[in-house]
Amino acid sequence: MENAELKHIDALLAKARSPEEVFGPLEGSAEEKLAAARKVFLHIAKAVHPDTVTGAKEVKRAAAAFKKLALYWEQAQAKISCGNYGKADAAASFTPFTLHTQRSQYTLERLLTRGDLCNLYVGSTLDATGKKRVLLKVPVRPQDNDLVLNEARVLKHLRAGAGYAAARPFLSELVEAFPYEERETGIVRQMAVLSYMEGLFSLQEVRAAYPCGIDARDMAWSWRRLLIALDFAHTNAVIHGCVLPTHVLLHPEQHGVILIDWSYAVLDPVHTHAWISALSTAYKAWYPAEVFAREEPRPGLDIFMAARCMIDLVGGDPLQRTMPDSVPWQIQNHLKGCTLPHPHQRPQDAHVLLQEFDELLARLWGPRTFHPFSMPGR
Repeated sequence: MENAELKHIDALLAKARSPEEVFGPLEGSAEEKLAAARKVFLHIAKAVHPDTVTGAKEVKRAAAAFKKLALYWEQAQAKISCGNYGKADAAASFTPFTLHTQRSQYTLERLLTRGDLCNLYVGSTLDATGKKRVLLKVPVRPQDNDLVLNEARVLKHLRAGAGYAAARPFLSELVEAFPYEERETGIVRQMAVLSYMEGLFSLQEVRAAYPCGIDARDMAWSWRRLLIALDFAHTNAVIHGCVLPTHVLLHPEQHGVILIDWSYAVLDPVHTHAWISALSTAYKAWYPAEVFAREEPRPGLDIFMAARCMIDLVGGDPLQRTMPDSVPWQIQNHLKGCTLPHPHQRPQDAHVLLQEFDELLARLWGPRTFHPFSMPGR
């Protein structure tokens, strides 16, 4: 028998062209808008999640509907966080165009997402090997040009670091950075061109697709790879400073993990005495107290925020440091130890932490084996 509610919601999602058409008008502060939108998301998710239906046809329809819902939920959060919810959708009116630099030319094809400080555009360029996919990062306000410049500086530093070849798959790769002057306004924006590949999902998207959280074994491989990225950064005197669900990307089929958005990163804080000078307003509550106290950032800051991402990923509460009973207590204790409130109580060495986690996994599940993971509708 056909699921009438699923059919109705699927039709509505198919017609929608913006998150506003899914979540409706939202009033109040950004926090109130997020809370209201989350209620709508959870209500719809219960009706269209593939695990709630039976029959191959219905499961396929539910998977497709849930994928659309997760996408609109991601867009709604981004628009609310940067104050654009309810305004005309720039993505719908975006017209592709080409930028020329001294090194290359880039065709901006579509708006991928709007963030707190920067917009991301998917584009392409031609090199000796043919067409190459890229991501162009453009600050919303020219006052934030320094953040894009900082990311370019940090990525260049990391590229010259010891062990880069092994760490490369886990990091953003800078293609080029350049200033761009808008003809109409004369405003100069600093742009960064980054490598890009299809099939990536942010942890925020993964969490939206799995309201109850993912299997602890899938979290385990994600955590291992994230620790490799952090170990490389810390070994080369870089603190990322903003390890959040929007800045960690997973490639389900390849079990890939990429740590992106190094705009907030601090280079060599031990000697420069620099602190984290900008933060994500949408995730303000995720930061530890030392960030607001402008203390010298240490590796444990990144480990703290990364562990919160993993707690969230398994369906837990990252702020309360609680996780479902389905997560082995050994893993729960491991992640809780990374999120202790005082920075001196937390692990500070990602390499040692990875070794300890590998030993924990061996005791729990024996030799590592490939655990298939996919996103709904894939």
